[in-house]
Amino acid sequence: MVVTAATGTVAGGVVANSMATKDPGSFLLMLNPSSMWLAVGSSSTSTITVTAFNGFSGTVTLSLLYPGTTFTSSISPTSVTLTTNGVATATLSITAPNTIGSYSVVVIGVTSVHGKTTYSSSMFTLNVVSSQDFTITSSPSNITTTNGATNTTTVTVTSVNGYTGNVSLTVTVPFGYISVTGGQNPLRIVSGGAASSTLDITTSSNTAQGNYTIIVTGTDGSLSHSTTIMLQVVDPIAPAVIIESLLLNGHHFNNSTSLTLSLQNTGNGTITLQSYVIRDSSGDAWSLTNWSGPVIDMSMSGSANILIGSSCPSCIYTGITGLFFQFQSGQTYTVTVTTTRNNQFTFTVVD
Repeated sequence: MVVTAATGTVAGGVVANSMATKDPGSFLLMLNPSSMWLAVGSSSTSTITVTAFNGFSGTVTLSLLYPGTTFTSSISPTSVTLTTNGVATATLSITAPNTIGSYSVVVIGVTSVHGKTTYSSSMFTLNVVSSQDFTITSSPSNITTTNGATNTTTVTVTSVNGYTGNVSLTVTVPFGYISVTGGQNPLRIVSGGAASSTLDITTSSNTAQGNYTIIVTGTDGSLSHSTTIMLQVVDPIAPAVIIESLLLNGHHFNNSTSLTLSLQNTGNGTITLQSYVIRDSSGDAWSLTNWSGPVIDMSMSGSANILIGSSCPSCIYTGITGLFFQFQSGQTYTVTVTTTRNNQFTFTVVD
């Protein structure tokens, strides 16, 4: 006797199954981004996207494989559930090790459906770079001038996280008969230190009135930072509302790191001093950009205390190390003070 059944054919009491196993489909795992650059010790994330196709549905377990040196990384969540032809995401969190170099980790997704194991993987590449860097600033950063005049600004580059290197300066000047000259270039920066370069900004008789943006960029290899100087050219015929003028009435060296200037306001408004630079005959300099200088009323005199060396922990020194750490008898020094209106006055004193 032969019996035909829905699941096969029975012959002599034995059932022969003739049904084909249905393809459970598959999935694709991708990373975005799949590579990145990070400074040592810093952290970031990458998005893991798991996409089902060919009718796949089910739970995909996620894990990590390090083909080389391991580093701190994790996945959250460690498994995702996909609907038919659906999409699910997880997050790969990574922390850069303290050693510069290139690192890799493979994200693996695995599932088992109807006895069939399916997997997909994607590699993430981490490039670890040094956290050492530098900052660049300019003082003053806002200058008001007239046609044919020259003003100066001091560009200061400061070490960050132990940075040491040579920073090359480039200047981007808008067309308008404006020139920027002078200054030390490149600047040699030592760990924890700073260096400055003084630039001359000159307009011509053909420079139109208006506002101009000058950009000074410092570069060392892949490191690059910029500072912006805003230049306003005004009508030289129209007098400024406030004309600042300072006269040096006298000076006194209090000790080897302290100097007092007696200044008289001969302008037509109150003058407030905000920064100073003092240089010796060799060009070595101490500067203080966040100086709480004196406020001198019109026609009045005031005292300006100029500190260097151990008396001024907030000062920045530029020049030959150790050459100008205190005042010396018989030596000549040049002091430049800047007001809150960014006007500069220079005086020469002798110890």
